[in-house]
Amino acid sequence: MIRNVFAFICGAAVVIVCAFPLLSLGHQFCMSPGQALVERLATPQETCLFPLVIHVGPHKTGTTSFQNFLHDNAEWLQRDYGIFVAANETPKEGAYIPCTIKQQHGRATNTQFVNSTRTQELFQIIGRMPENSPVILSSEEFANFLEAEWNDFKRQAAVHFRSRCLKIILAHRQGLDLRRSIWVEKNRIKESPDPFVISLLNFTRAYDLQQERLDILKSVFDSIDFVSYDYLYQANYTVATFAVCNTTLHFTGRQWESCKESIEARMPPRLNPSELPTSFDVVRLAHGLYTKLKAFKRTCVNSNSSSNSSSSFGLRVYKNLDVVRIAEQMPIKCGVLSGAFKQSDLLWYNQTGAVQPTRKERSICFVDEAALKLKHWVLLSTLLPPGCQITAEGES
Repeated sequence: MIRNVFAFICGAAVVIVCAFPLLSLGHQFCMSPGQALVERLATPQETCLFPLVIHVGPHKTGTTSFQNFLHDNAEWLQRDYGIFVAANETPKEGAYIPCTIKQQHGRATNTQFVNSTRTQELFQIIGRMPENSPVILSSEEFANFLEAEWNDFKRQAAVHFRSRCLKIILAHRQGLDLRRSIWVEKNRIKESPDPFVISLLNFTRAYDLQQERLDILKSVFDSIDFVSYDYLYQANYTVATFAVCNTTLHFTGRQWESCKESIEARMPPRLNPSELPTSFDVVRLAHGLYTKLKAFKRTCVNSNSSSNSSSSFGLRVYKNLDVVRIAEQMPIKCGVLSGAFKQSDLLWYNQTGAVQPTRKERSICFVDEAALKLKHWVLLSTLLPPGCQITAEGES
């Protein structure tokens, strides 16, 4: 009897709390875990009304898609939300400012975007933008700024114009995903891709840059919005949603939902989807097979090569459906490799308070070379130049 009464009281309490969503405690209590994550993501950290938002877009965190969105929708953002997009004649125009400043500090940079005159023009344009409107500037080149270069940037008159305040957006990428994405980018046009496991051995320094970047920004800025690219991707949100609806406009609740829907409807398709690791293995194995067959088969000659001794015949992973088709027929082996990065990822989240992705550690698969049989080598040979093919009997 007492137990039933207790259960009734608890049930009534839940009904009462849920009936008054204006009470923040009740609102959180009645939300699903997924809704709670959205609310946390959407909650502004401070109320700088008209910020100059600097999107420090590290490579491989959706930066190019966001910049294309800004370029294509600058007029719409200004008309509907009062947001001005700085440096938007081209999607990458924002790179002039960080690249020019880096060269002035004697550091190597992308010389394509080094132009002191254009940089000063861009600062003047930013300075002429209304002080009661937010401004967004995006460039992945900011990701490699040192403290002295950030201080030089902050000294520009346009940056601290009147009531303008600075707001930084920094995205994080999970260790394994970052390593895989960098490996794909470097190897998709190679004729002999590096094995992924070997690339892991040279990754320590590259991954440490995420922590170094965080330390530099925290030493220079008081207002930084941290976000996990992997969480955004998992929840089917974009960097644009976070940058516009959260950081720039500080929307919550229904306003945030409406803003998100408007942004997502205008986003271009995701750019540069990553090829599967097995495709890189196929290209590497095919080139190795070609080298061996040339030594034994007089008919195996690359007619497109300027030299008969060349082992090159132009096979690459990038946009090659034949490679994908054959990769799907190869024996594979899979493993979970993210444990090596788990502590570094957790340290970053603990230091920033960013919402973490909830997915489990995922495996990564490669061609199981020890399990290759003749039929697999026959398939691989179909990617080679004419005269290099082999049959199921091992003959041409």
